Amino acid sequence: MATRSFKLRLHVLGSKLHKWLAVFVGVQVLLWMATGALMSFLDIEEVRSEHVVSRAPEVLPANAAMPEWLDSREGVVSLATRAVGGRTVTEIRRDDGSVTLRDPNSGALLSPLSSASAQAIARHAWTGPPTTIATTRLIEGAVGTESRGPFPAWQITYGDEDNTRVYIDASSGSVLAARSDTWRLFDFIWGLHIMDWTQRDRINSWWLLLFGIGGTIIAVSGFVLLANRFPRIRRRAKHVPNAP
Repeated sequence: MATRSFKLRLHVLGSKLHKWLAVFVGVQVLLWMATGALMSFLDIEEVRSEHVVSRAPEVLPANAAMPEWLDSREGVVSLATRAVGGRTVTEIRRDDGSVTLRDPNSGALLSPLSSASAQAIARHAWTGPPTTIATTRLIEGAVGTESRGPFPAWQITYGDEDNTRVYIDASSGSVLAARSDTWRLFDFIWGLHIMDWTQRDRINSWWLLLFGIGGTIIAVSGFVLLANRFPRIRRRAKHVPNAP
């Protein structure tokens, strides 16, 4: 009899714990679902005000100081001195998005970069345990979700255990992305999380919106059902006869 009473008390305790924990966690679930549905509904371009504010860089004025060897000043938005693979270069950016590298003294064209130059940049960028460069190849288009440009770009794979790859812009020498097996696992999980199984960056998909709305309805209806139980619980408690 004592064992049965203990099991009953344990059952009641477990039921109360489950109920109130469900209320506590349910509030956050409701916030997740509702805010997720709202974010999926909003246009990300309007959120960032991209439809009313231009972020295009200004073209340098005609009287701006530029190197004498520069053959054309048309559309130049910036000139910068950089180190690329241990070498000092002048980077020239234009309003059409193009980037070129030149020798700061002679003006000799250095881009697109050679395979050897890309490997030098990759070696300089590596900060992990000593490793080698396994493969190097020039890519002209997107590689799944790993790199989406600009192109052409050098894909360089290190010989480390995590199969790390870097993508280097063949025009500017910039490291565009670094990817590894850990990143690929995270990318797959992220795609499942936002319900975007191909591009991994769309938070405005109809799948996510529908499931967000559905989850919100489920959470709200659960709270309604729970609230409706309280009056019946109180009525039952009043009708329970007192023990002799």
